[in-house]
Amino acid sequence: MLEVLDKKILVFWFENFASNITAIELNEEVVLIDSSLYPEKLKKIIELVQIRTKKPVKKIFLTHHHPDHSFGAIFHGGLEIILSEKTLIKLFEYEKNVLNKISKESEYDFSELQGKLSKCKFNVFRNDNMNTSSKTIISGINLGGHTEDSTIYKIYPENILISGDLIVSGVHSEINEANIDNWIKILSELENQNIKKIIPGHGKPGGIELIKNQLEYLKIFKENGNEEIIKIYKNYKYPELLLNF
Repeated sequence: MLEVLDKKILVFWFENFASNITAIELNEEVVLIDSSLYPEKLKKIIELVQIRTKKPVKKIFLTHHHPDHSFGAIFHGGLEIILSEKTLIKLFEYEKNVLNKISKESEYDFSELQGKLSKCKFNVFRNDNMNTSSKTIISGINLGGHTEDSTIYKIYPENILISGDLIVSGVHSEINEANIDNWIKILSELENQNIKKIIPGHGKPGGIELIKNQLEYLKIFKENGNEEIIKIYKNYKYPELLLNF
């Protein structure tokens, strides 16, 4: 599905709960935030964005290292990748056996990740990053929570939050690398901020209710564990690639 926010932000979200891709139209270009797992899928989205906007796509920001948010951009190979230092380190830490498992699950060969990384053009920041174009500001900050390298991006003056997997909608959260207490703290702080719209890592965009739902989900998990989560959220789906390593 394609959802357009404030005429210049294109959100590609998927009913099969694959990772969302956001395109932000600036004066002379369009930048993306997060990529699909698959480079071919990312390529098609780039083509659609360029046809629609008549502007080039040359840059992509990443929210975290998980394959369904980053591998599409890395294996595409034609974009400048803007990411936190922690995300870059995490990408280089993928072991061969993990890549083989991901390749088998996804039916795509990701085994040569390290070689692809060595050929990418990276723009690396440590804790925060700010990009401006005319009246648009894209502000990124590495917060942790979902993963150590989880980064959110805010679009000003529209006050739109691109949360990565710190917030998901209608889908189970990947919690294998999570710091639940920090995750809850981050969401509690975001809940009190002036956020007009939230683009989650997976699922349909929404409002502040997405933060409330995510907080409730994490608190139930913390207090009662995964069995209770499955019982209460029986209608929730699993994302495109649920990592268990």
